[in-house]
Amino acid sequence: MTQRTWWMIGGGTLLLGGIGGIIYFKNKGKQSALGYSIDPTRSNIGSGIKVNTVATASLKQEPNWNKPFNMNYLEDVKKWVYPKKIAVLNRSTATHLVKTLHNARGTFNDDEYAVRDVFKKLQSKTDVASLSKAYYENHNHKDLWQHLNSFLSHSEMKQYVWQYINRLPNYKLT
Repeated sequence: MTQRTWWMIGGGTLLLGGIGGIIYFKNKGKQSALGYSIDPTRSNIGSGIKVNTVATASLKQEPNWNKPFNMNYLEDVKKWVYPKKIAVLNRSTATHLVKTLHNARGTFNDDEYAVRDVFKKLQSKTDVASLSKAYYENHNHKDLWQHLNSFLSHSEMKQYVWQYINRLPNYKLT
């Protein structure tokens, strides 16, 4: 065979392959002449009803473990550990602790030890989120983190707040 013949055979093969590919991809997901679905994720049941047979999965988004002052932290953790239940600081205890934190700010002298004692009592980072939420609800939609930052210096925040929060587990199961 000559070189010209080989070029003609190769060109014809490419042409037929291209046309076949176009037809295949154009008809993907549609029914063939025999009535079967070409798309493997769908099946025909009865008289032409298409049912999707691919299972859908939802991903759980991991909470940001480093932001327990975020009021949504508690809900994020609940979604993360579902169907298990987590221990949550009850509302009356949270309200009492929030009053202590709110009163820790003084005109001339702040009560850092009251802040320390509150954070020493907490059992998990979800308790911090419960405190934050209770503060928000009881003090005109103000943020607990901003309140603490308004009268504690950076070193005092480390010493009286973060020292205890960093030791806490992310959550406790009931």
